[in-house]
Amino acid sequence: MVPRLVATTVLLWVSACSVPACGGAEPVPAPAVGPAAQVVVDAPVVTEPEIATGAEEVPEGIAPPPAEDAVPDVRAVPDADGTTGRAIAALTPRACRAELRRLGVPFTASEDERAEGVVAMAVVPTGPVGGVTLEFAGRRALHRIMDCRLLVAIHAWAPVLRAAGVNRIRHLSAFRPGARVASTGQASGHSRGLAFDPRFFDRDGADPLDVLEDWQPRERGAPPCGREPEEGEEPAPLPPPAEGEEAGAILRAMVCEGVRRELFQVVVTPHHDDAHANHVHLEVVPGVDWTWTG
Repeated sequence: MVPRLVATTVLLWVSACSVPACGGAEPVPAPAVGPAAQVVVDAPVVTEPEIATGAEEVPEGIAPPPAEDAVPDVRAVPDADGTTGRAIAALTPRACRAELRRLGVPFTASEDERAEGVVAMAVVPTGPVGGVTLEFAGRRALHRIMDCRLLVAIHAWAPVLRAAGVNRIRHLSAFRPGARVASTGQASGHSRGLAFDPRFFDRDGADPLDVLEDWQPRERGAPPCGREPEEGEEPAPLPPPAEGEEAGAILRAMVCEGVRRELFQVVVTPHHDDAHANHVHLEVVPGVDWTWTG
C-alpha cells in the first residue's frame, strides 16, 4: 500500500525536537496525552542483557556506490528480512523483542525508571543493525534509549543505507523524557522513544554525509520527497541532482525511500524549519494510515 500523504490536516501529528541539539519547534503527534514536562537530570541507563541469537548479518548482494557522488538506485534494493512497513508499528513488546533476536540485532532492555511506563518497549542498541552501526552523538546517555519498534524500522531501512555505502549513523537523540513542542506543549514522539534524529552518515571509502552541510537544496516549505502522490499512486522518482548537490541527493534518496517503504510515518527535514537544519527527524507512529513529510 502506498502511503496517503497529508500536508495540512495532520500537522499536529509531527513530533518536535526540544533540546539544544535540535532547538526550535515543530508540529506534534495528536491526540495522545504525553507525560508532563519534566526536568531531566543525567543518570546512568540501567539495563539488563537480552540474549541476541547470533551475529548481525550484512545483507548480501548490496554493494556501495561505484563513486562518491553516485546516487544509488535505492528502489531496486530488496526489502530486509523480517517485519517491514506499517506492520512494524503494530508489534507487541514480546513480538518486537523476539523479532530483534531473530534478526540478530544486539540490544539490551532498558529498565531506566524514566522510561518505565513511557517507552512501551525500551531498548538500547549495542551493535550493528543490518550492517549499520548506530552511534549516539548526543549529550545524555538516557537519550540512547529507543522503542523496540523504532529499532526494527531502522533494521528494515538498513539495506537502503548499505546500498549508499553507509556503515554508520551518528544520531543526536531518541528518547527524551517529557519532550514537548514549544509552540503547543503537546507531547513529542521523542517522549516515547519512537523518533530519532540522525545527522551524520559515515560511508565506505567516501566522506561522511552531514545533514547540516549536505542537505541541498533546502528551500523552506519545499516537499523533501517531491510531488505528493495521489492515493494509490506510486511516488515519482527523484530528479537527477544539480551539479554540486550530489551528496544531498544521496541523503534525500535514502530518507525518501524509507518513506516510500512506509517505515517512518513522520519525517521532518531541513525544509521544515531552522530546528531541523542539522538533522532529519524520523518517527514511527502506531495506528495511522498516513505519512507526513516536511
